Amino acid sequence: MGSLQERRGLTRKVALLSLAIFLADASHSTVMPIFPGFAQGIGASLSVLGSYGSVAALTMLLLSLPFGRLSDRLGRKRMMTPGLVIFIVVPLSYMLASDPLHLYPIRILLGLGVGLIFGNGFLLMTEVAEPGFRSTAQGMYMTSMGLGFTVGPLLGGFTTKFYGHDVSFMLSSGFAVLSIILLQFVEEKERGEATESVQRPSISSIIRDPRVLAAGFANYLNSLMFNALTLFFPVYGASIGLDEAEVGIGFTSRGLASTAVRLPVGSLTKRFRVLYLMVFGLLMSAVTIFSVSLSTGLILVSTLLGIQGIAYGIYLTSGNVYVALSSGEESRGTAMAVYSMFGNVSRIINPIFLGIIAERLGSKEALQFSTGMTLLGLVLVFYLANRGGEENQVT
Repeated sequence: MGSLQERRGLTRKVALLSLAIFLADASHSTVMPIFPGFAQGIGASLSVLGSYGSVAALTMLLLSLPFGRLSDRLGRKRMMTPGLVIFIVVPLSYMLASDPLHLYPIRILLGLGVGLIFGNGFLLMTEVAEPGFRSTAQGMYMTSMGLGFTVGPLLGGFTTKFYGHDVSFMLSSGFAVLSIILLQFVEEKERGEATESVQRPSISSIIRDPRVLAAGFANYLNSLMFNALTLFFPVYGASIGLDEAEVGIGFTSRGLASTAVRLPVGSLTKRFRVLYLMVFGLLMSAVTIFSVSLSTGLILVSTLLGIQGIAYGIYLTSGNVYVALSSGEESRGTAMAVYSMFGNVSRIINPIFLGIIAERLGSKEALQFSTGMTLLGLVLVFYLANRGGEENQVT
């Protein structure tokens, strides 16, 4: 009976949204491996290159809350659609850039698009999936994102190598076109149906909710470790004798492991308290990153990064589920915005702190600092979550 219910749960909406978000993340990630070289090719220095990420994160930070509120009022799909339009425009805009300054408004626009699409997409999946299939559908969503993030850089790198930057930019834009077309076939109930008899909570009450704050601090810690790993593992790898290809192998093993675990984690959220999965993922990440900082040799380091990828997949899926469970449908967009804001603050300030530590003490110590802060921060996450009580069942 249960298996029949789950089979029925794989509806047209769930399948179309999974494919749409796969294409959206493929569009987003196609440009990632080629953007640094492209920006340097038109004159961007390394310091300017780093600032592009900061302006995108700052945009997401400033607009997360108002857009989250709009999402609760207008619907998830209505927010995702302009975000995908941005994903169509941004890659084509790169083709017109001829100076490093031209890239700032484009990256600001990109930050806006990211903020509109992925969090709202997860909430849309939560709300269109049948109750008996919802946890699996949430895992499918995160897996689709992971697959898109795996395919996009491969295609972007190869098309640039053989055909040049412009072809990769057009490919990225094309993925976004396909995504927005598919999204239009995903039917979302009108906001009035969900909220006409429900008073929408105030922004301040959502921000003060201990469960939302617990999720936010957890996201801050996850972003701290992610920044440490992506910024300073390549430097640490070089210090222990790994070349660029071997560093790439380590990141690839991490990405594949992270993607593979997301669907089963979605199913596990029905059987275990989501808070425990979320905290376990962060704890496992901290332990493995610390182990990486003490390790040498490609096989050991790649294995540890694969384990960290599993931990990241556990956290990423359970963290989003926790936010959805801890808020009602009329306030989930705002709660997700608060959750994202903590991650954006981390992405803005922590690279600076980590850079100072790495410059003065070394890349190894920067990795260890991120894990130490995470272990301390988990105490606060547990305290806030338990103060807020059990997660509610999504309705």
